Amino acid sequence: MKKMMMALCLMPWVTGLAGCQEDQETVSATIHQQHVNAVEAFTEAARELESAVETLCQANTDDHLAASRSAWQVLMQDWMVLQGREKGSEAALALTWQIQFWPDKKDITGRKMEQLLAQNTHWNAALLADQSVAVQGAGAMEWLLYAHPERLQQPQGCELATAIGQRLTQSGEALMDAWKANPWQAMTPQLALGEYVGALTNQLDFAMKKLTLPMGKPGHPRPYQAESWRSQTSMRNLKANVQAMQSLYLAEGKGLDALLRAQGEAELADRIAGQFDSLLVSWPQSASMGALLKTRDGYRELIHIFNGMEYIRFALHDEVSPALGIVVGFNATDGD
Repeated sequence: MKKMMMALCLMPWVTGLAGCQEDQETVSATIHQQHVNAVEAFTEAARELESAVETLCQANTDDHLAASRSAWQVLMQDWMVLQGREKGSEAALALTWQIQFWPDKKDITGRKMEQLLAQNTHWNAALLADQSVAVQGAGAMEWLLYAHPERLQQPQGCELATAIGQRLTQSGEALMDAWKANPWQAMTPQLALGEYVGALTNQLDFAMKKLTLPMGKPGHPRPYQAESWRSQTSMRNLKANVQAMQSLYLAEGKGLDALLRAQGEAELADRIAGQFDSLLVSWPQSASMGALLKTRDGYRELIHIFNGMEYIRFALHDEVSPALGIVVGFNATDGD
């Protein structure tokens, strides 16, 4: 009976049913809680990174550098859950570039970091907040930890790294404030469902952009356009994106997968769930996209990933949306 009621909720002309409202609130609350959990994990990771960098600056050893790099990687993995969704809290979306400046096609991060280090300034989070977003987030910290760790042996480099760590923590805390309220709670069931599918398709499009930008044209890859190329963790990040999308699709048994099955679309639900599983099971061993771009076999692996993502994208657009009565609009990456 509950499955039948959930299916009826998708029909605009019966959205007034009390049971529909209850089911919609359950789905909305589940998706909201997923975001809250992700934001809490990211904020805790930012605090751990801030602490690790402060320790590194007090005693610059190989072990402390390794610990800071590890903390940075945890931060990035947690950020991948939220990256590219472009739905929900407007206040949270406004923090995106501040947390991660990407794509960075002209290496603005590197150039801005060099400029800051050339100034005779004692950097702190308040001063950094007035600078370019390119130097306030994860990419700036990566530049110091991986590309120029020697700068952390100098007082100014450590002051800047500490300020970036503090700024990331501030961004995480601002995210937590932004996600306190459920942005979908007051929406009609159909509008909320459209936002849910939109968050998934936006994140998928963003992930595909992360893949295709460095792939370039066959025979002419652009490895320095890859996300996190300095740390050689671009493939690890991309896998975290796919895992996050899979989690959003399933939503603890209360998400799109369940809605499709309630509509009698079990075969479609199985295909999408199976495609997520297939992508993750066959994921390349290399954490670096740059390494894969150097060989034909590696490039083929990236094409395989792209094809898998594209399959899910078409399924969401051409099959899921019509099945659930969702009007598909423009997304965050259209026009790029």
